[in-house]
Order: sequence, then structure tokens, then C-alpha cells
Amino acid sequence: MAELRGWLARDRRWPAVVPALLLRRDGPHLRVGVLIAASLWFAYAMLRTDVHPGRPHLGLYGRDLALTGTVAVAVACFVIGMIVSRRGYALGPLLLVAGAGIGVALYAYVPDRPGSALIFACTGYAGAIRPLLRSGAVAMVGSVGMLVVIAVQGRPAGELWTIVGMLGMYAGIRAGMTREAARLTEQQNLVLAERSRIAREIHDILAHSLSAQLVHLEGARLLMVSGRTDEALDRVERARGLARSGLEETRRALATLRGDIPPMDEVLRELADEHRLLADAACEVTIAGKPQDLTARAVLAVIRTAQEALTNVRKHAPGADVAIVLRYEPEWCELEVTDSGGRKEPGPLATSGGGYGLVGMRERAELIGGTLEAGPAGEGFSVLLRVPL
Repeated sequence: MAELRGWLARDRRWPAVVPALLLRRDGPHLRVGVLIAASLWFAYAMLRTDVHPGRPHLGLYGRDLALTGTVAVAVACFVIGMIVSRRGYALGPLLLVAGAGIGVALYAYVPDRPGSALIFACTGYAGAIRPLLRSGAVAMVGSVGMLVVIAVQGRPAGELWTIVGMLGMYAGIRAGMTREAARLTEQQNLVLAERSRIAREIHDILAHSLSAQLVHLEGARLLMVSGRTDEALDRVERARGLARSGLEETRRALATLRGDIPPMDEVLRELADEHRLLADAACEVTIAGKPQDLTARAVLAVIRTAQEALTNVRKHAPGADVAIVLRYEPEWCELEVTDSGGRKEPGPLATSGGGYGLVGMRERAELIGGTLEAGPAGEGFSVLLRVPL
């Protein structure tokens, strides 16, 4: 009704209103136009005076004013019930139940008129109403009422197919709603999964980049306390470079998420160079087997696992030598990061982070059908990632 008042306010030429409603192609306008056309058709079909020439006329200009009033109430119940139901009010299904009941009365009183059309309209629109209890009440009143009329009046059994068709229409609408709800749920799950992926990438980038910067800044602070400002400045410059590389890593991660796969061996060697610079310890990369293609998610899992493993070495085993081995097997690609143990006391970043590094690596591996094993290896620690080719 608000839309209709808006149209009337913009265009005061009354003859142009109905064509405007019927010709507009967007959803709400088309629905209003169809609703008006269907209501006018129903009123005309119920109240026309040429059904039985020679018999007392029924209709607006005839003698049966009760039928005229009943038709007016039926149309009002359907129209108002449909509008109110769209707004989610409980009164809407009740009006549709009333409309279906009046349709049953018309179906019994004037069998040569399309009273079943009102039952179909109320039942069809009720099919899109939640919950099922309110929706089913309209379908039950219409179908049971028509069945009783057919049985009591002894109508042909063929009219039972009308009920079957109406219930089939109702079931189809409900099934369509169920499929739409499932589709929306699937879309929401995909959005949540993508958000989780992005959150995991952000966590890994920040954990790697910020922890490395903290190492340099902490070293710069200690150097400045001892008066070694030149060395402290060098540490600050390194932290600045790591901040820049963190931004570059973010762009690289986003590119990987879009499907732009970076060369894994190059990225692993860059990580090893960075680790040697930060930890002042050896870090070697070995590639075994014939390189094969991996999916973007598998490449990202390998890179992130190597980053997280190196970050953990700097946190918990400072000074440890690290060996990174990337092996290509017939069905798997394996990444193994092993450290030699380093100093017994933890590094200055041992208490940083939330302790979710291994959990995140394991979840990432499971999402792509891989596995992750982590545990002591001799005097050090080992992380083994397997991803399917």
C-alpha cells in the first residue's frame, strides 16, 4: 500500500496507475500488479450475471447481495492476509485460513463459479509462510473443506484431482523453500569458511612478521641501554625491513588465495634466509624428488607451516640450527622442519602469541586432506606436514 501511495503521489493521472503496476518488471511492482489483476478476475468470475440466462441474476447488479458481500470479504481476507503475512504478523495466516474457509463455502454454494481459485490462492501463498504449523493450517482447511463438499454433495470423483493438484502445488512450494533455505545455509557456511581462512592467514602473517620485528626491537633496546647506538640503529633498520616484508607477504597471501601460486622452493629459501638473519643460526633447505603441481591451498599450507615452525624455533629454541626438507612422493608432498635444540633457556618471545600455532597448522592440513605431526626429535623438535598431490 505504501508503494501504491507513492505511485499515486508521483503520477496523479489515475488511468496510468494500473498499466504502470502491470508493466513494471521489478519484483514488488509485478507482484502487486498480478495481485490486482487476479483479484479483479476472481470478482468478475464470481459475480458475472451471464452464467444462467433466464434464472435470477447473481452478482453485484443482481438480487443475491449475500454472495456479493461474501466475495468482497473473501478478496479482502486474501489481499490483507498476503500483505500482513509478508510483514511476519500472526494475523496474516489467520486471514488466509479465513479466506480458504470462505472459498470452501463459495465452492459449495456456487459450484459453477471458480470458488476453488480462492482456495488455491490462499493455499499457494501460505506455502511460503513459516512456520509449517501456520502454513499447514491453511492447506488443511482448504483441502479438507473441499473433500467434505465433494463427499456431501456427491460430486464426481474426478474433482478429487483438484485437491491432489492443490496439495501438490503446496508441497512444491514448501520443497522450494527448503531448497532455498539449504542454499542460503550453504552460502553462509562458505562465507564463514572463507572468513576463517582469511583470519588464519592474518594470524600467520602477524605471528611471523611481528615476532621477528620484536626480536630486533628487543635487541635494539638492549643495545641502546649499553650505549651501542650504531648497532641498535642497525637492528631498527632490520625491523623496518621486516615490516615492509610483512606487507609484501600479506599481498602474496592474498594473491595465493586468488589462485596465483608462488614457487614453493623460492619462498622456502626466502624464509630460510630471513631466519638466518633473525636467529643468527644455520638454516638449510633441501628439495627431494621431482617437483609436482599442488593446489593453491596446499602451497599456502606448506608455506604457512614452514613460517610457523621457524617462528617457534626462534621462540623456544633460540640459536638452534634448522633443516627444511621438501619431499615429493608419488601421492604426497612432505615438508619436514627439524631443529637441533639450541639453547636450553627459551628466547625472549617464548611467552608471545596465544599458543595456537600447532593447532592452526593441524587445522590447515586437515582442511585440505593432509596430516601434521609434531613432536620431539632427538634434542630438538620436528614438524612434519603431508599434503596430497
